[in-house]
Amino acid sequence: MKKIAYLLFFGAFSAQAQVYKCDRNGVVEFSQFPCAEEAEQLDMRPLGTAAPGSRSEFRQQVDALKRQGRFVEYQISKLEQEKKLQSEALKAELYKLRRSFPKAEELATLQQRIDRMEQSFDEKIAAEQSNLASLQQKTSSLERQYAKNN
Repeated sequence: MKKIAYLLFFGAFSAQAQVYKCDRNGVVEFSQFPCAEEAEQLDMRPLGTAAPGSRSEFRQQVDALKRQGRFVEYQISKLEQEKKLQSEALKAELYKLRRSFPKAEELATLQQRIDRMEQSFDEKIAAEQSNLASLQQKTSSLERQYAKNN
């Protein structure tokens, strides 16, 4: 009896209305009805609920990879901003230090800190860019595979 109740309960959530995505004058809108002729129909079911091998499953996989790609792009942008801010702060500190007639060791130490910080950020950014390239390759591979099958 519990199994039937669960089936009815979860079955109710699988019957969802269609959702359409439209781009009007640079503004993205989501609607229950097609808002333009070129409206893109979205599959709003949770991942893994589409029939295996179906167009919906393919779209879910591609959309998930694209979302991951956008997040990685955001991470790269965030790292670049942090690098710029920290670099500017350390260079301002270096400028102030030079104006106070410091010892050569003090200047060298601060310059090393700047170089290490920039190298650290460059390594993190390169790793994220590699991750992004991998996601983009997976996305295009999946799209080519689907195009072959249909």
